Amino acid sequence: PREIQSDLREKKKLNLDRLDSGLEEYNDENNTDYYVSDTKEQGSVAMATVTQNDSKDYDIDVAVIFDEDNLGEDTGTTKAKNIVVNALKKKCVNFKTEPTALTNCVRIEYSDGYHIDFAIYKKDGDTYYHAGSSWQERNPMAINDWFSEAVKEKGTKLRSVVRLSKMFCKSRDSWVMPGGLIQSVLCDECFVDYDRLDECFYYTMKNIVDRLDDSIEVYNPTDATKSLLL
Repeated sequence: PREIQSDLREKKKLNLDRLDSGLEEYNDENNTDYYVSDTKEQGSVAMATVTQNDSKDYDIDVAVIFDEDNLGEDTGTTKAKNIVVNALKKKCVNFKTEPTALTNCVRIEYSDGYHIDFAIYKKDGDTYYHAGSSWQERNPMAINDWFSEAVKEKGTKLRSVVRLSKMFCKSRDSWVMPGGLIQSVLCDECFVDYDRLDECFYYTMKNIVDRLDDSIEVYNPTDATKSLLL
């Protein structure tokens, strides 16, 4: 529902403001000068493929970008994520769990099921690097741009098919299914257009089954050298 999408974006803005404020306090205490140079909305909210969740387990993905000159060329990914964690802890209270550094992001989790994932990046000139287990070159807007172009090419039913795929994949608690990005890539790769959406969904799923029988490997659509399975 639109009101839930608006609520997610309000929570995103609120916590970005907390991050900025927390960084100011962190800098005062540690004699540093860290600041966020830019942010980008990512994931299903940005791609308009977010689906209703009865348990309110919604997430919003945000790229938090530092300039490399500001962060420091020798700053590792663990330190970069911990800077964000410590800054958020100064302003985030009464959460289900404290801000936590995970392998690919820093997560804030609300007691009512919402969570926000801050993916940490540094920018050197026009090149972006993502803080995972190590710094890896990655454009924070590449996936959004790819999906936007796919929808322009195939039509808005592609977006609807991705939403239906997500709902189908979480329709049985016992199923272990791939995440939304892999589903989006497979739906784009195997998309079949029909006038009726139910036929469009059915035949796309049928193509995905045949495709996965042939190979379960799924590559990043913006960089065919990188597997999404990891």
